[in-house]
Amino acid sequence: MRSSVHWRRAAMLALGAAFGAAAGRAQTRSPAVSAAISNVRYDVTADSAAVQSRHLGVTMTFDVAGAAPVLLSLPAWSPGHYQLLWFARRVSQFEPEARGGPLEWRQTDFQTWEIRPREAGEVRVHFEYLADTIDRAEAWTQPDFAFFLGTNLFLYPVGRGFDWPATVTIHTEPAWRVTTAMNPADGPSRFGAANYHDLVDMPFFVGRFDLDSTLVADRWIRLAWYPAGSLTAARRDRMFDWLHRFVPAEVAVFGEAPFRNYTIFQVSDTVVNGGGLEHQSAQMDEITTGQLDAPWLPGLYAHEFFHAWNVKRLRPADLVPYRYDDAQPTRWLWVSEGVTSYFGALAQVRGGITDSLGFLGTMANEAASIAGAPPTALGDASLSAWVGPADGSGFIYYPGGDLAGFLLDIMIRDASDNRHSLDQVMRQLYETTWKRGTGFTSAQWWSAIERNAGTTDGRFSDFARRYVDGREPLPFDAVLPLAGLRLVIDSIREPRLGIATVLDSGEARVTEVSAGGAAAAGGIQVGDRLVSLGGVRVGDDGSFDAFRARYAGTTLDALPAVVRRGAELRTIQFPVRLFSRPSVRILVVPDAPARAVRIRHGIWSGTVDR
Repeated sequence: MRSSVHWRRAAMLALGAAFGAAAGRAQTRSPAVSAAISNVRYDVTADSAAVQSRHLGVTMTFDVAGAAPVLLSLPAWSPGHYQLLWFARRVSQFEPEARGGPLEWRQTDFQTWEIRPREAGEVRVHFEYLADTIDRAEAWTQPDFAFFLGTNLFLYPVGRGFDWPATVTIHTEPAWRVTTAMNPADGPSRFGAANYHDLVDMPFFVGRFDLDSTLVADRWIRLAWYPAGSLTAARRDRMFDWLHRFVPAEVAVFGEAPFRNYTIFQVSDTVVNGGGLEHQSAQMDEITTGQLDAPWLPGLYAHEFFHAWNVKRLRPADLVPYRYDDAQPTRWLWVSEGVTSYFGALAQVRGGITDSLGFLGTMANEAASIAGAPPTALGDASLSAWVGPADGSGFIYYPGGDLAGFLLDIMIRDASDNRHSLDQVMRQLYETTWKRGTGFTSAQWWSAIERNAGTTDGRFSDFARRYVDGREPLPFDAVLPLAGLRLVIDSIREPRLGIATVLDSGEARVTEVSAGGAAAAGGIQVGDRLVSLGGVRVGDDGSFDAFRARYAGTTLDALPAVVRRGAELRTIQFPVRLFSRPSVRILVVPDAPARAVRIRHGIWSGTVDR
């Protein structure tokens, strides 16, 4: 994922944009427990009338044994998307009934409803859900399409746990498709889940979209993409080729594929912020049309796919079991997200999608992304995912965790004479924690590393103290030579415009212009569509990299920008303003010791010495 910073930065911006909605969320929750319910069914209406109104109709039906109050809540977040979204704020026309008559109800807090049944029997709760915000963790609609997650729509009984089965029935147009990662149940467009955790972790596509599949590692992998026709046959075939390469490499880390099948849900064109969100047997990816050929794209797929093991199954004890009513912070997102990025990059090398130089380029990009960031402990950054600190340090757990995983892998291999690796640490924790129904603790993580390294000399506790819980820079100079590698940092002065853009119909549309920046001084405005900068045509995210590379260190005072403003093309002169940034490279040492060479090749091949 050589240019993975593009989709990750987009994801970071998407998260940051909604933190304001969660601010000031203090509330007093009732300690009450709902009466028991059974025979739970959900019906979702996503037909042409519903999507035209940008609402989904939701009905929950269940049985009660008497007149005791039932308390139902909607989740506050979707696991994997560490952000409070408070889905209850999109609910309207809440109407409980039994035997055809309305039931008394009230809200006990802003995400919980108390319902008063009159007697034993069936209760139906209907509401409308506003589905107008395009995001991979939010329900949204288009005139021929609907997307939603179970966390958006499916109420649960408060205090009754989550180990109860349910079915979901989708009501839509006869010619429209329905695809989900849920298991089919009896009846058309009906699906079932054994528990609430499974129920809400399954994305749904409903409407007009394309669908295809391929068999990889003895598992069917489906690709569902919207809008229909947005993915060419050549791009689909290329994507299937990537899957055939990196999926077996990821399965090899854990020794099994823990899902019956897997679905990649993908949207393009209708995208506000790019990125992906993992699910236990699926991923939801938002990719603009201009990004469909980006070099980092296989890295996005590989990253989200590795989450099927790391975080959806193997995860910190802080996240087991999931809670849905509030934030669930952990200091371990540097492992759940960062180490996932590391293995996503490795899977591309091991599968032959990229080569070792591409992998080193990815690691160097990660090192560059944290070089100018405030000194931040990886554990602290993991906690900060929920609040998005304004100093930009909150998402260091992605690149910092990626690099920490790389260095720990080298250290384990060096201490064990390349007989053990981080791969084995991941598999052992998967076997000893997730398969036993628990999450891993700090003691289990570091013990597994020491056990595979074959040492208790304190080097790993020192690593944890200084670089995970502490704020010292990662020890590249001490660790990389153990794998025959070295880090080189240069300073590059390159032009910056001071704008934010979004790709829209193949063009970069300006969404923000910083006061005092070069673009503002030249007269570039919000809404302008960039055609070229200094003669470099602007067509995708890589265009800005090409522009900065061409004019790095330039002595020119001004450059032309061609913009489309309405129906008119304009050429605008903007001043050149150079800013320094670190340029990081990780290089192979040509005369490295044989031991270091074995370690280096073991990392890239996924092998150890016996």
